[in-house]
Amino acid sequence: MPPRTRISCAGRECAETPTVDWESEVQLVSSLAKLQELERKIHELRQCIPAGILSPLAPISTSNNPSDQAASPSTLHHGLEIAAREGLANIEQFQSLWRSPELKPVWDHVQTRINESNGQLVQPTGMWEKDYASILAHLTTTKQSAEEDRLRQEEETERAKALSSEGGWRSVIERFSQRDLPGVHIIRSKNQDKPEFAVTLARAGMIFLLEGTREPDSPGVANWQVANKVASGRSPTKLELAILECLDSRPRKWDLAFLLDMISSYAEIKQTPCAKCTKLTNNAAQLPVIRRVQPAEQPTDSTQIFSFNAYHPDCL
Repeated sequence: MPPRTRISCAGRECAETPTVDWESEVQLVSSLAKLQELERKIHELRQCIPAGILSPLAPISTSNNPSDQAASPSTLHHGLEIAAREGLANIEQFQSLWRSPELKPVWDHVQTRINESNGQLVQPTGMWEKDYASILAHLTTTKQSAEEDRLRQEEETERAKALSSEGGWRSVIERFSQRDLPGVHIIRSKNQDKPEFAVTLARAGMIFLLEGTREPDSPGVANWQVANKVASGRSPTKLELAILECLDSRPRKWDLAFLLDMISSYAEIKQTPCAKCTKLTNNAAQLPVIRRVQPAEQPTDSTQIFSFNAYHPDCL
């Protein structure tokens, strides 16, 4: 999201205006696409009067069918009323779009360019020569693909580093335990060489079993699987199953530090409100079981701590 600048207007505070990078190709194409869409809507609105509003009368004026011409005045009035309301709604929608905060910097930039060119039209042909919506879609897809490739490469580098790191998964558990998070405890397996242990969430009353699987000829754990441990004779609750489903769908399945931080985010699940609606339960009396990782800042050392936001399923 672009940074925002707050502007003071004659003693009162104006709305925040986004700072726009007009050197960005995506920004320029996006702005042109918005202007192009506005012109398309203008041509549509030109059909509103008289053709659009008087459309209910068209069958009477063009048809030789007596049944069409015999429409009652109340029927005609109802049809005209609906057409007028739809036309007015389209006009109001267009005005809202034209005056929206999103388009304000575009209009300011257009006016600046016109002033710089001494009033000459920015597009001298007077017509659109390209479909900027299609160009924008291509640029967006290309940018998104490049970003996904970058993130994938970064993750592969992190994964390779984690698998070959000294101490491996044991050192990750040790660093996590040293943080001494309230209500979160590690229970180690009797077999210290086996990548298997439990995480208890005392306040939430839950226990999760973690087991690592290895790849052939790989020194580290390639994937961590999570299971829910319940008392004998008791079935998992809906809440426990929902949390387990969320844990199973997580990214970075190789990253034990990520998994431990994600599990610990449920330690206070009965007190943690949804990051979007700010409520603890939704209309279906559900707790916010979904977790979305916050953008991580560059760690100052080799230890990276992940933070998560909580959401209700219907808030995403």
